[in-house]
Amino acid sequence: MELLSPMKYVTIQRFKTTLGWLCFAPPRCRKVSEGGQSLVEFALMLPFMALLLIGIVEIGRAAFISMLVSHGASSGVEYGSQNTTTASDFTGMMNAATQDSNFAVMTATAINGCACDSGNGASCSNPLPQGGCVDFSCPVGEQVVECVQVTTQANFSPLFHYPGLPRSFQANGNAIMRVRH
Repeated sequence: MELLSPMKYVTIQRFKTTLGWLCFAPPRCRKVSEGGQSLVEFALMLPFMALLLIGIVEIGRAAFISMLVSHGASSGVEYGSQNTTTASDFTGMMNAATQDSNFAVMTATAINGCACDSGNGASCSNPLPQGGCVDFSCPVGEQVVECVQVTTQANFSPLFHYPGLPRSFQANGNAIMRVRH
């Protein structure tokens, strides 16, 4: 094994240090602290991460409120489609819609109407023709079916105002169902 002279050893150590090699002789290597760099990077990225987190929360709130409004409309038509008596109970359909969603600022409207069913399964369509089924008639080969429709609506405001976006949004729900006899 060849022994290095002190001058050669210093030259090799400098070469290793400048290239970033690991130094196996810690007392002879100069240590450089990089703890402040990560703190500065975190401080620069914190506002962007906070804005991203707030945006995710807002999108989640909007999706949740939209689902509440849609489910409320579905609950209202499920109540109204039970039989011909509940199909004309507009207050009951609206109450079912608002109580299912349990969202205080939601409004609901309910209507019923008749349509002709030709057997293709698309008898109740939007917009639903309003009116009673007493004087309603269909062409030969088709039968009269009664349908109910519940429309729900809710306005909600974001927790934070973003420049360029409106201060409130509207979520809408609409459901139509054939009345069971």
